Amino acid sequence: MKRLGLFVAAVLMSATVSFANNKKIPFSANTYQLSCYLQLTSDQVREVENINEYFHEMQKASLRASEDQKEVKMQKAIYSNLKLMKKVLNRDQYRKYVALINVTNNNNRLAGFDVAPDSYLADNK
Repeated sequence: MKRLGLFVAAVLMSATVSFANNKKIPFSANTYQLSCYLQLTSDQVREVENINEYFHEMQKASLRASEDQKEVKMQKAIYSNLKLMKKVLNRDQYRKYVALINVTNNNNRLAGFDVAPDSYLADNK
């Protein structure tokens, strides 16, 4: 019985450690909240939703990649998201979007989640 208790404790500890080491989560933006904040048109809402879905899938793929490819794939996902958003949004909307993403990323880092590399702190022009 004592061995069983030690075994269960060891399994729980290893599960906790592996969960704690895997804090990277895909960033996901709520399209409705973005549409309100950025005052999107109906056409822009559809495009932004498609971009968000694509970005989420690219992030999940980067998290499944090998250790040496994770950072490269995440940066590719980030830059493609910014590039696509810049095409859909006007200048003021894009500036608000980048500022919002930067604040969210910083808040997530403070909370202990490593969502995106520092290169996501994009130029806000």
